[in-house]
Amino acid sequence: MGKLVLIIVVLAAVWCGWWFAASSGLQRGIAKLIETRRAAGWQADVGEMKKQGFPVRLQTRLTDVSLTPPAASAQQGVASAVAAKRIDISTPAYWPGYMTVSTPYVELGLSGPNLRAVLTAEDVTTNLRLRPSVSGQLDRLTLDGGAWVLDLPATGPVEGRSLNVSAVQQTVGQPIYDLALDAQNVTPSTALRSMFGLPDDWTDAFETVTAKATITFDRLWDRSALGRTRPQPRVIDLRHAELAWGDVALTLKGTMAVAEDGLATGTLSVKAQDWPMMLTMAENAGFIPPNFRPQAEQMLKGLAQMSGNTNGLDLDISVKDGKMSMGFIPLGRAPKIILR
Repeated sequence: MGKLVLIIVVLAAVWCGWWFAASSGLQRGIAKLIETRRAAGWQADVGEMKKQGFPVRLQTRLTDVSLTPPAASAQQGVASAVAAKRIDISTPAYWPGYMTVSTPYVELGLSGPNLRAVLTAEDVTTNLRLRPSVSGQLDRLTLDGGAWVLDLPATGPVEGRSLNVSAVQQTVGQPIYDLALDAQNVTPSTALRSMFGLPDDWTDAFETVTAKATITFDRLWDRSALGRTRPQPRVIDLRHAELAWGDVALTLKGTMAVAEDGLATGTLSVKAQDWPMMLTMAENAGFIPPNFRPQAEQMLKGLAQMSGNTNGLDLDISVKDGKMSMGFIPLGRAPKIILR
């Protein structure tokens, strides 16, 4: 009996030592990441780092977190400033590659060459799962959030009740990932509704905002992806994307090949329900000049009749080397697809 007690005491002491060392290592890693951001020109401030989670989890609680990127980074792509009163970072004590980051409230300031916006969200939980290996290749990444608000200067706030985003690796060692997005109760601002000239009885929120896609990248998402360059998409298989708002509905699917310069080639199938209302909304918002409305309406009416549904559209948009067309009708250039 005495030997058993001794063994238990020794194992407990070893575990306590392991937990303390691993927890301290987690804090050092976070501190190093903050210092790296500062060295890159970020303003990075954290009020306090506190160990928690003993004995089964390694957890660090950060308070009064503020991260602001250098102004020049907004000219190279989308940059995000982060502010949160509390952020909890935790992993199981047996494998730090299963990380959970959660916060009751976070504010993100988004900026880019043509973007200024503020995103706030409640009850956000991000789960990162890395496969056990030296490279730490991504197995899955999920984000689940509660109520959120995206405040855009031009249109006012767009709100939502919840947001779920996921990226899951299909096969070990292959840079192929299944992505999914589902947003609930997305409600545009009053200013945006007025811009589209919607009737007073139009429903407040989108009934459906979903997307599912499979993306093949040029290399794996792993620890090396945190370096200077990101893995770039080479094949995008959009299996299904849908927006439904009142009587208007839009669904998309198709496959695109992306060249090294970011130019896409492929076909996008588009189905639209109640295209006359969509045309009216686009005209009210200023996307279509009033004098072009008759030509656009006549063209869409002909396309709708070809599909056998006068109120709906079923058509293909071709993209070749970044140039879009609908049959023989050019639609302009598609944006380059490059992750920065």
